[in-house]
Amino acid sequence: MKKYIPNLVTCLNLMCGVCACILALWGYFFQAYCCILAGAACDLCDGALARLLRVTSPMGKELDSLSDLVSFGLAPALMMFTWHFKLNCSGVPHPLAFVPLLMVPFAAIRLARFNVGESNSHQFNGLPTPASAMIAASMIAYGHTCAIAGTDSAILNLLNGGWAIPVVASALSLLMVSRIKMFSLKGKIGVKHYILAGGALALVAGIAAIAPRGVMLVGYVALFTLLLFTIYILLAFFGGDMQ
Repeated sequence: MKKYIPNLVTCLNLMCGVCACILALWGYFFQAYCCILAGAACDLCDGALARLLRVTSPMGKELDSLSDLVSFGLAPALMMFTWHFKLNCSGVPHPLAFVPLLMVPFAAIRLARFNVGESNSHQFNGLPTPASAMIAASMIAYGHTCAIAGTDSAILNLLNGGWAIPVVASALSLLMVSRIKMFSLKGKIGVKHYILAGGALALVAGIAAIAPRGVMLVGYVALFTLLLFTIYILLAFFGGDMQ
């Protein structure tokens, strides 16, 4: 019986991704973000459970990648697509609206490459798909909560422009298939992990002090994850050989 437990958690990740896709298409952006967050929690737990119960299997690895493609590839892409479409397309889809959908095949390539070629659990080539999803989804979710609250913010102003979403989606897509060395958040604790943890504490203090008031709690969580994973990318670019 215990061999099915990790796969069950992986399927919960998949269901969270499916729900996020539907909510994104309906325009419920921060709710879709919550589903992606829940999927990320399941993604963290399934592998840990498999190792703890000693029931790792090739099927579990493939199922995990398929679930990740939906939760961290398709769902955030649909959030960006729907936001751009609703604001910038008056009944007729503009070609730029479809740019975020590039994240789906690029995420598929990233996941396939990981499955067949990467054995180092402490370091990856390219931006992991969950990190890409967190940046894309949290950006839209924070903008949505600011719009609901009637609060002006720099991120909302960027999202309301016609170019920010295609640019961010293109950048995330390219980062996923790049050869840039990214450290694993689940790997051996090192200097970069301590810097990221320090950044997280600084972000909590900064958001509490200067973030716009009146935004729902989920909006502050989205802002936190957006800035945290931006720091994660910056550490890859400028962190050098820090271990």
